Amino acid sequence: MVTPSHSLTDAPQAQDRLERLRARAAAADASAHDWLRLGQALQPAPLADPQRHRAALEALVRAWELDPSCAPDLLSSIAQTAFSAREWRLVDVATARLLALDSANVKALFWRAGALQQANLFTDTERLLREAVRLAPDDPLTHHKLGLCFKEQGRFSEAEATLRYALSLRPDNAYAAFDLAEMELRTGRYAEGWARYEARIAFAADDLHSAQATLAALCPYWQGESLTGKVLIVYGEQGMGDCLWAARFLPLLAQRVGQQGGRVIFGHDGPLRHLLERMLPADVRLETTLETRPDFHCGLMSLPLRLGITEPAGWGRPYLSADPARIALWHLRAAEAAPGGKRKVGLVWNGNPAHIRDASRSVPAAQLERLLQVPGITFFALSPGRSETVAQWHAAGIEIVDLTAQFETGFDDVAALLVNLDLVVTVDSGPAHLAGALGVPTCLMIDYISAWFWEQQTQRTPWYDTLELFRQTERDNWEPVLEALRHRLLEL
Repeated sequence: MVTPSHSLTDAPQAQDRLERLRARAAAADASAHDWLRLGQALQPAPLADPQRHRAALEALVRAWELDPSCAPDLLSSIAQTAFSAREWRLVDVATARLLALDSANVKALFWRAGALQQANLFTDTERLLREAVRLAPDDPLTHHKLGLCFKEQGRFSEAEATLRYALSLRPDNAYAAFDLAEMELRTGRYAEGWARYEARIAFAADDLHSAQATLAALCPYWQGESLTGKVLIVYGEQGMGDCLWAARFLPLLAQRVGQQGGRVIFGHDGPLRHLLERMLPADVRLETTLETRPDFHCGLMSLPLRLGITEPAGWGRPYLSADPARIALWHLRAAEAAPGGKRKVGLVWNGNPAHIRDASRSVPAAQLERLLQVPGITFFALSPGRSETVAQWHAAGIEIVDLTAQFETGFDDVAALLVNLDLVVTVDSGPAHLAGALGVPTCLMIDYISAWFWEQQTQRTPWYDTLELFRQTERDNWEPVLEALRHRLLEL
């Protein structure tokens, strides 16, 4: 992988210093100051590197254990690093101490509010943030966090107004701009939302291992310049669902660039590779390494802006296809697992646990039992690594088929199984977008806030013709959703 040029000289020296600090801290006679220096060296880490944040936190906590007075701001450093590492229990402990010393500590109020919001304690979160705003009315970060607190409560108008005010205080705050963009997109204001959504490029560059940072060392980000005689490389970004959603725009991009006399390369290497490669036009090449020197680079999620797509109408038709050979293989497997003409229904009840919203978007397994007892249906688990939950259901007398151990080709196998099912029931994760892109009938369970793709207060999405939305009407209450889904399954 190519490393951005500005780090080529500094990186080896910084790494050598870090190794010396690690060795010193590991010594039997290491002092609090040794651990403090290691923690401070590890602290300047991008948000995309939680492992480094955790290592910094461990070093700072060790320094505190040896000598709490070794640095005047040690407790604040622990609270801040714990906040970045999402170690909310430690945030709670550190900020409680800080606020006991100074109840007007705005940073401590901010960090503590973050910990409370993760526990869905929104009343207390809002109270702390309003106090922080009172003490520091010109602090854009506190207004930003207050706006997100409003959003998580479904108070979207207040959230948007507060985010706009945060941006007026600091117009270059890419994170606030990105969050405001998502507010605009969820209400269908695509022209404004896409333009502001470009803010993500600024903070993606903080991750030195990202595709965006690598490509930025080679060529400029495409801002819509003429591509006559030029090569544009488009790369996948963000989560699997985002890549699956945005891939639909590649053929139109290739057509327009081809008309200008330019070329499009799709840079991708991952579990979606073969699935996406099948839908590419003949003149678009997929590359897993930088074989072709690009003149410009662009993330998939920038394509709607560059193509001028401000309305979703007409974009809901299927655009991906499964591998025919694997479709035949999974037809036999699915038929064998569901004998007697039973309906075959795929199930995804949780997503990637590392996702910041996974606790909100996932359905507790125990609540699904009544749904899984609908007669005449064979359920298929679609997410690998859930064998423990499947075993618990089996022990309770609930039948669900788990063939995920036979997935050999990443999402190609998932796609081939999906098209052999009568219906998919899923939470908001990658398989929802995959099923929609394949045109598989799908019931999507979405939480009270949900991602911007699914807009607000609708039962259908214009982005996927075969998706039906089942929304929470209040936070963390899945019962009405599951009851509505049960009736839907009985109709099968």
